[in-house]
Amino acid sequence: MGEQALAWAPNRSLTVSKEPMIRSPAPRTSRCRTVNIESGAAFPTMPPPLGYRPLAALGFARTGLSCLVAFWACLGALPGLVAQSPTGSSPAGLGAPSNSTGPASATEPAPAPVFTINANLYTSMEALDDRQKLGMGDRLSYRVLEDREEAKALIVTDSGELEIPYLGRVKADDKTCKELAHEVKAALEKDLYYQATVILAIDQLNRKRGSVYLVGQVKAAGALEIPSDEVFTLSKAILRAGGFGDFADKKRVRLTRKAAEENKIFVVDVGEIFEKGRTENDVKLEPGDLIFVPSRLINF
Repeated sequence: MGEQALAWAPNRSLTVSKEPMIRSPAPRTSRCRTVNIESGAAFPTMPPPLGYRPLAALGFARTGLSCLVAFWACLGALPGLVAQSPTGSSPAGLGAPSNSTGPASATEPAPAPVFTINANLYTSMEALDDRQKLGMGDRLSYRVLEDREEAKALIVTDSGELEIPYLGRVKADDKTCKELAHEVKAALEKDLYYQATVILAIDQLNRKRGSVYLVGQVKAAGALEIPSDEVFTLSKAILRAGGFGDFADKKRVRLTRKAAEENKIFVVDVGEIFEKGRTENDVKLEPGDLIFVPSRLINF
């Protein structure tokens, strides 16, 4: 015969259920009894859930709140971490996957250099530069004011020429911008223009003009690069090489220069240039020049 179970109805009346009650193993906890105020009947109440402790629940709530606060603090610090990253990307584990092969600068191509178009700054040919000589690799800007167009970028080729619009190749090596602009102006006004105001300006000088080579009685024989910001002469090259050796023949320094048909040979008294200031005898060097300093016949 099934056991009777007591149930509490919403109308605060005591009802008897004749359904069999399945007993489940429950921990031994103290049971309390509730008394109906109206009828005075007593009925058992359900024990609290297993492991329920009010203070422990409060501790879990505090821990969860602390974790939430820490999470928001991390989100607030994330922009700072991204800003401190050398590549500007998210740190590993917080966004895009980290680059395990190295910094992004090693794989990303370098940005293209930006050159100033100096030809746009001039409105008169008289203001053009008349001191700096042009050489191979120099970057220039060119325009004709009467065309009312933006300046065009040009570069001096290895043969020392510029590709001028409507004219073709023009010799530019060892000329100033002002000198070359007047030559181009005359060529344009000959057949193409009634009047041409030619503007040529240097945007960037090529740092490497080529090399010269020193052998013989100098303290540091070898190759020397020709600088782009000065006139590089024979005497300057010897000074850059540390000066003459102890047994050098300063009066018979030989300079060999390659030419189309036959090499040119110059014999220069460099001792006279140093000792007497005869700079008019100094020779301007060109790429590929070979300088040989011989030894004296009698060394004492």
